[in-house]
Amino acid sequence: MTTAKSKEAEHNDSEDKQQLITDDEQQLNPDVEFDWTTLEAGETATSVIPESLARKYVAFPARIEEGKLLVVMANPKDYRALQSLEMRARMEVIPIASPADDIINAIDLHYSSSMPDSISSAMDNRYVAKAGEHEEVREIPLVLGTEEEDEDSDSSPVIQAIDSLISQAVKARSTDIHIEPMEDRVRVRFRIDGFLQEVARLPLAAHGALISRLKIMSGMDIAERRRPQDGHFAVKVGESSIEVRSATSDTVHGEMAVLRILNKSLKLFSLNDLGMMEHSTEAMRRLLGAPYGILLVSGPTGAGKTTTLYAALNEMDSRRTNIITIEDPVEYRFPGVNSIQINEKAGLTFPASLRAVLRMDPDTVLVGEIRDAETARIAVQAALTGHLVMSSVHANDAVRAVSRMVDLGVEPFLLSSALLGVVSQRMVRMICDHCEKELEPDGDEANAALEMGFEPGTKLKQGEGCYFCSFTGYRGRTGLYEILVATEEFRQQILVETDNAKLLETARGNGFRSMRDDGLEKVQKGLTSPSEVMRSVYSL
Repeated sequence: MTTAKSKEAEHNDSEDKQQLITDDEQQLNPDVEFDWTTLEAGETATSVIPESLARKYVAFPARIEEGKLLVVMANPKDYRALQSLEMRARMEVIPIASPADDIINAIDLHYSSSMPDSISSAMDNRYVAKAGEHEEVREIPLVLGTEEEDEDSDSSPVIQAIDSLISQAVKARSTDIHIEPMEDRVRVRFRIDGFLQEVARLPLAAHGALISRLKIMSGMDIAERRRPQDGHFAVKVGESSIEVRSATSDTVHGEMAVLRILNKSLKLFSLNDLGMMEHSTEAMRRLLGAPYGILLVSGPTGAGKTTTLYAALNEMDSRRTNIITIEDPVEYRFPGVNSIQINEKAGLTFPASLRAVLRMDPDTVLVGEIRDAETARIAVQAALTGHLVMSSVHANDAVRAVSRMVDLGVEPFLLSSALLGVVSQRMVRMICDHCEKELEPDGDEANAALEMGFEPGTKLKQGEGCYFCSFTGYRGRTGLYEILVATEEFRQQILVETDNAKLLETARGNGFRSMRDDGLEKVQKGLTSPSEVMRSVYSL
């Protein structure tokens, strides 16, 4: 029987709940949005709300305080979502507003920040056998399970581990997955914003099964363990189409594997997305507007050269011009652009492909990389015969890219006539926009600021560290660029002498700005830090 007192209590609870929702309407005001910097390392309540429910309601369980669950929600007025979350958490839910993008980023980061415990424990139990009093780890080559659970079974811990790693890498914005056998464990690391971060440690006995499964997926020879191999495969992660480029090589502890993640669902960059300053973007567009000539992009591996070349292609009208790319591998496919995949086993090399392309009436030719003298000479000849040629070359800076072409056997008088310009670049981490503060640098940061010319005590933007940036203070990357435009005076200098110091002096006389200059401007604008700039261009 329901008493008057219990009815009164229910009525009061209902009023409290309604008041809670009414109060939350006030929290939609940006001034009282959830402050993500208040979360400390290791602090989340993700164990009480499953990921599926968090994504369904765009709600992130931040913390538990005094038996109540604080949930950051895109719509804290959603009473049905609050009821579902309370039923699952079995505690009162206190909602607070935050933009949906921030919540989704938090879900991606914290529900997938490490290998799921169930998979790690399953692999530990599966591949570690006890011998006598001591635990002995044994290699179990090519045997992934019992007769009831073979390597093609979705329930195999190895398959679950690989699927989980790729899914987590995509969510964490990782570009590479490293699977490395150590003395006692298998170390798994992600490359995020240019830095490797360890995300999992798996039993050494599972190493053989992991590598074998990856070889099968990549079309490699699973019986060959000493010779380096490479391959590729495609997977779906949510709504994203992911292509994985894989490579294996033998080490003293066994084969290691590196997986390059290519997310084909991401929007292709334009020049405006690269992080170039306005004057650099204008200079780049002027170079791309030339009817013929060669434009080079230089930098070390991982500097973003291919992304810059693709962004340049994105600026062009493929409906009225014939654009052909020659790449190894073809990473992205453009509508209206004809791409040729290098296949050296079939005799389809860069020089052979470039010769063939020049007979196909091209307007613009993108050569993925100039690696040898023959490709360099053909590319320059193509630029001199009325084609716009773009390519990448390995050189430390823009001036050295010119001397590099001469070293490859291109005659200075030909290069002088063909060269439009050189773009050189590096990648640096950006200050996290969730936890940025203006602070006076100290320690190494202060030394870097002094070396860049800042006065002692100058306040600069720095990231304090928060959940969005994994407490590093950085999230995402941008480029540092220098664009060398081949003026008439610079062309004459190439004819006279290709000494790097002389070329640099001439370029500076024509308004050339170095990557250090670009980095200084980006630090002043609060995009990156002095230490990041000095780390990337200290030798230039």
